[in-house]
Amino acid sequence: MESGVFALILAAGTSSRMGTPKQLLDWGGMPLLEQVIRKTLTLPFPEVVAVIGHRAKEIRRLIRIEDDRFRWVVNRDYAAGQSTSLLAGLAIGEGRYQSAMVFLGDQPLVAVETIRWIFESGLKQLRTLREPEPIVVRPCFRGIPGHPVFLGNIRSMNLARLKGDGGAKEVLRTVRHRTILSVEDPGVVLDIDTPQAYESARRLAFRPRDSSSNMVRGRRGDRLGTE
Repeated sequence: MESGVFALILAAGTSSRMGTPKQLLDWGGMPLLEQVIRKTLTLPFPEVVAVIGHRAKEIRRLIRIEDDRFRWVVNRDYAAGQSTSLLAGLAIGEGRYQSAMVFLGDQPLVAVETIRWIFESGLKQLRTLREPEPIVVRPCFRGIPGHPVFLGNIRSMNLARLKGDGGAKEVLRTVRHRTILSVEDPGVVLDIDTPQAYESARRLAFRPRDSSSNMVRGRRGDRLGTE
């Protein structure tokens, strides 16, 4: 992977529907967020940034990552919506990176192969541009848009319009070069918001695989607001 793309993991939320910090839920003997971070670090991103907010001190105390490429960013305005975490994370890469891959901290089931394909598709799109225009590459599983999302030429995006939890929609819908990748990876849409979703995801991850279609039935949502 080229050094012009860094990884950004959004994990600052209050987990209100879960009732407990989902960043710290057990996932095969480690906190769920740690699993997401470590999976991202298996890919040669030059930097991996995790944005946290709610109970940030506890998260940092319980998740220890010994990798020079990793860093925490604490978003003290997390209650104002996910866009504040996105802005805080992108600000870290401003002036150093051309593009970003945006992950959600509650999606531990995304396959490494899927991440790599989104990444390579984003680079391919960038190489076709004559000018540094912004691009978006997003996975889609059975008609449901998911994550991670490749944001290319981020310095050319009008990020000042990001607000609340839905601001990204207003920004990214203005991006002319948008690519939707159809993937056979339910992990791109399986975020863990409720105890029921957590138990379903654990069954999929740690028990013999059964049909994944039940796991995504009724899933609607657009965590970056880009649908």
